[in-house]
Amino acid sequence: MLGALAGGLLVASSLSAAPPILGFNYPVWSREGYASAAAADALQDLAATGAGWVALTPTLYQRDRRDSDPAAGPRTPSDDSLRAAIRAAKAAGLKVALKPHVDIEGGGVRALIEPRDPERWFAAYDARMLRYARLAREERVDLFVVGTELALLTLPPRGRDWRELIARVRAIYPGPLTYAANWEAAQAVTFWRELDYVGIDAYYPVPFARPALMRAGLEAWSLEAEAIARAAGKPLLLTEVGIASCRGAQRSPWGYGGGRADDRLQADYFRAVLDAFLPRRGFAGLLVWQWTERDAAPGDSSMSVRAKPALAVLSRAFRASRAPQPPPEPAHGPARERAAAVLSQAELLTR
Repeated sequence: MLGALAGGLLVASSLSAAPPILGFNYPVWSREGYASAAAADALQDLAATGAGWVALTPTLYQRDRRDSDPAAGPRTPSDDSLRAAIRAAKAAGLKVALKPHVDIEGGGVRALIEPRDPERWFAAYDARMLRYARLAREERVDLFVVGTELALLTLPPRGRDWRELIARVRAIYPGPLTYAANWEAAQAVTFWRELDYVGIDAYYPVPFARPALMRAGLEAWSLEAEAIARAAGKPLLLTEVGIASCRGAQRSPWGYGGGRADDRLQADYFRAVLDAFLPRRGFAGLLVWQWTERDAAPGDSSMSVRAKPALAVLSRAFRASRAPQPPPEPAHGPARERAAAVLSQAELLTR
């Protein structure tokens, strides 16, 4: 019994000492784009930042938010291209998350997808997720995300559909699972306990651009996110966090930019995110939105961080997290000493 207890404590200690999940989402919206030479180069460049992870994001499509038939479209990456990207990422020393999305062909917010026939929608979605789960198992993907920002479809009436999907995915894929919830809807998700991480797409708004005020606002958000994860008994993972490099973007970080370029604001926001979330208890890491194939052009105001000051902020944090650390003092040390004392005393008494 003492051996089993010590073994369990050793496992817990090793988990707590594991390096955080720090990296980028790398979306490609074309059938063979992930298999291109440009994608392989982009993954090498991503690894050179010090990041340890990349999330690949194959996208399914439906006609409108009420459509009940999510399916692969002409811009959905082929399975072969995904395999090529996974292998290229691993060759570059990266761990890989597979994070499928669903988009609306005519534009619109996936959080508002509300199919006319939910059972039909889930049947089509499940079939595709199980296909991706098999691919993830075969390619030894390190994390699988069962869904992204489907807020109306994760309200309590649909919880059973997600729990059944998660069970079917687990029967195929042996690795850890999460779901990427909208930041404003994460508390309504009813199936966090079925997963391995509480995943949040963390586009948290803050009203002011001054660095100290951004940090204060993001610390408040981090407390809320930490509470959600603690209630579920799971580590917290920011499955997306990003902001455009344009003036005023901190008020709506989910926007794709287009305003007056402001590289410093983007860098300050990421610095505030790191300061607010990295010290949080149970924080597992973050995946930045977004990595792009090429460096951003001068004056670019998009969410890309390439060739911008924000990348230096992120890279320093990534490299620091991967630097060799002295081994932690085993948490079970005092307990082992007490156990040894008890056994010694028992031996004396039996002489």
